[in-house]
This record gives sequence, C-alpha cells and structure tokens, in this order.
Amino acid sequence: MSSAENSNGRMQSALVGRVLYPLWLKKNHPQYARYAKAFEQSQYLPAEKLQALQARLLREQIAHVYQHVPYYRDRMRQLGLAPEDIYSLGDLLNFPILTKRDIQKHKEQMVATNVPERRRVQNQTGGSTGSPLQFWVDKERFDSRRASTDRHNAWAGLRPGDWYAVLWGSTFDVGTAAVAPLTWRERWLDRALTLNSSLMSQADLEKFVVLLRRYRPRFLKAYAQAAAMFARYCRNFAQDIKFEGVITSAEVLTPADRATIESAFGGRVFNRYGCREVSVIASECEAHAGMHVNADALIVEIQPTGDPNNSMGKVLVTDLYNRGMPLIRYEIGDLAQWAQPGRCSCGRSLPRLGEVAGRTTDFLALPNGSVVSGPSLALLIGQTPEVKQAQFVQTSPTAVSLRVVIASGYGADAAAKLQDRLKPYLDGQLRLTIQPVEKISAEPSGKYRFVKREF
Repeated sequence: MSSAENSNGRMQSALVGRVLYPLWLKKNHPQYARYAKAFEQSQYLPAEKLQALQARLLREQIAHVYQHVPYYRDRMRQLGLAPEDIYSLGDLLNFPILTKRDIQKHKEQMVATNVPERRRVQNQTGGSTGSPLQFWVDKERFDSRRASTDRHNAWAGLRPGDWYAVLWGSTFDVGTAAVAPLTWRERWLDRALTLNSSLMSQADLEKFVVLLRRYRPRFLKAYAQAAAMFARYCRNFAQDIKFEGVITSAEVLTPADRATIESAFGGRVFNRYGCREVSVIASECEAHAGMHVNADALIVEIQPTGDPNNSMGKVLVTDLYNRGMPLIRYEIGDLAQWAQPGRCSCGRSLPRLGEVAGRTTDFLALPNGSVVSGPSLALLIGQTPEVKQAQFVQTSPTAVSLRVVIASGYGADAAAKLQDRLKPYLDGQLRLTIQPVEKISAEPSGKYRFVKREF
C-alpha cells in the first residue's frame, strides 16, 4: 500500500471515528455517551467503591424483578425472600441460581411487564452446550453493552474507525458466504471485513487473504481456534498478513495457539470471554495478566464444584442493567477460576479471571479438508424452537448424525428445516442423519459437547 493510500486510510478512519460513528450513536444508542463516561471512570475505582456500586445496582435490579417480573417474584415468595433481604453482594448467595432449563421453561414469565415490546429486542443463541436459548434485551441495555465493548476493544488498541477483520462463524453476524460483501455500513461505520470461519477450505482461505491484502486491517477479532488455524495457513502461504492486535473469543485459547497466532501475525493476542446473553464478561488488558471482569455492569461468581482436587468453579453471571429480561445468578455452563489477588499493573481495579476451562470447540471435518466450527452450528440449531438440545456426532469422514432432544411441535417439517439450514455448511460432502433422542449425556467433566467425532 502506497503512502498516499495510507494517508487516505487514516483520514477515513478519523472521519468515521470522530464524526460518523458519534452521530450514529446519538441516533441509535442515545444513552451510550452516559454509560461510556461512567465505565471509563468506574474501571479505576477502589475495590470497596466498585463493590458498593455493584451492590447499589443489584438492589435496583432486585427491586425491579420483584415488582415487574412474575418468575422472580414467585420464586422469591416461595423462598421467603423480600427485596430488602438482598442488600449486599453477600446476600446474593441467598438468591436461587438460574439455569438454561429455567429460561427455556419460564421464558414468558421472565419478561418484565413494564418493558413494552417496542423497547426490547429478542435474541437467541445455540450456546456451546448445544441447548437453544431465546431471550429478551431492552434497548437501553444495548447502549451500555456497546459502551462496554468499545472500552474492552480499546484495551487492545482497536477504536471506532479502525479497519478490522472478523473471523467469525455466527450466521446472525456473518451469513453463509465465505467473505461477506462490503456494504455502506461496513465501509463507513463498522469498518469490518467479515470472514466466515465456518468455511475454511483452501479456496476460502485464499479469498480471505485477497481481501486482507486489499484493505490491510490493523486488527483481527476471531474465534480462538479459527484464528489459530488461519495463522498456521498464513505462516505457510501468506506471511505478509499481519495484525497489530488479535482479539480472540468464543473458544478456549491454549498457550500453544496464542503463541502460534502471535508468531504468525506479529501482534499480541487479547483473549476475551463473553456470551450472547450478557455480551462481554471479561477481557485481557495490555498487561495480559488475566481477564478483567466487566464488573461495573455484571456480577460474576465462581461457585465451587465441591471437588477438592478442582480449583475451577461454575460461572454465575448477574446482569445489572438488562431490565427487559433480567438474568440473575445465571449459570452459563462454563468452569473458571479467579486470577491471583492483587491490583493489575494496568491500574484498573476490575477483578480478573485467571482461566476459563470451557472445552475447545470441536469441528466437523469435510472430506475436502474444510472444517465447520461448532459455535456457528449452535446458532443454527438455536433458530429451531422445536429442538431443546442437540449434538453432532461425526461417525465417519462422510457421515454425521445430529442427535436432537425434541420439544413440542417437532416433526417432519422441523427436520426438513434443519436439513435445509445445515446444507450450505455440509456442502454435500457429509451425509446428515437426524436422530431424536431422549437425552444427551454430559461428559465426565460435566460439560456438554456440541460436536463429537467417533472415527
């Protein structure tokens, strides 16, 4: 890229970051600026003041759910709890844990009666456990979510207006093409080059490289395992592809994969932990000494498993801001542990997770060498309400069985719909059999695997 092109690119980035993006925020996320200012300040609060802030926000959320959310009000009355009984963070231990099954069973009763439909948005996830989940988020919560995400991106050096590549597999975000078309929004607002991690054949990877060479994005956001796979390809065939920083998420990042990514791309890796239900949960800062919890918007608990030989615990998350369908003490299904106590050298007081021991997502392997990632398939299954839970079992290089725990309404039409949705990803190379089952058993670790191989 010539110096003139570089100069023009910097001018465009400045125009988007300083003018177009703020104007768009003012129209579409009117409370963003208020949250961004608050989050910038609260990340440096002394620990006791941060905990006081969490306790105040928790009391407001508990009062809200008791008055406006039938599910929580009924549960609290059954347990003899009144709003004033949940005053401090320690009191939260008396509140019942919320599971994915609870949400599936009581979804309608969990929607706040004082948040009209026009002020909330339905979202959904297949989840890494393969258990579909639909939920509501009020529109103002999206303002605070974006402010949190922008703050965490900034820790990695990525700011609004910067070109970045997205190596992702969610059909909600990237569609079904290997390389998504560059629309006006991508060029002049999001500045995102979208690469589909569900389609990573040799031909697909060559398309990725062509696009990256044309625009030279400074950053990469990617599924952790997909980033490592792409790094190995670039190390062999496209050594000029470099990034100043790589934000990894959605899958377990192993030390070996971190080293591979940094060696191939030249920039540091910033690992991130989150889920679609509550957005960013924790991210690495420039110190790379654990992941700072988004504690000024969430309360994260690590509940011991009861195994004295296991330092990991179950992750519970309380969303302090979503009023549309509040999630309190929500058990995500992951295991994690806290980092060593003490203030991070970056100066932020936000507590840090050490390790998140979610399993490395398996891939379906196609005979032509392509692979299909679990998270993208999970979201496809999540679009089928007739399925409670699902698991892909690849039994040979050319055959895969989809085990489904069915809900009411499941029949030939739902099965055909699943076949149609999965067809672009299996690319005619894997023979798909759908097998209704009564249950899908957990692994010895207590986790559910969305993709398994048995050959």
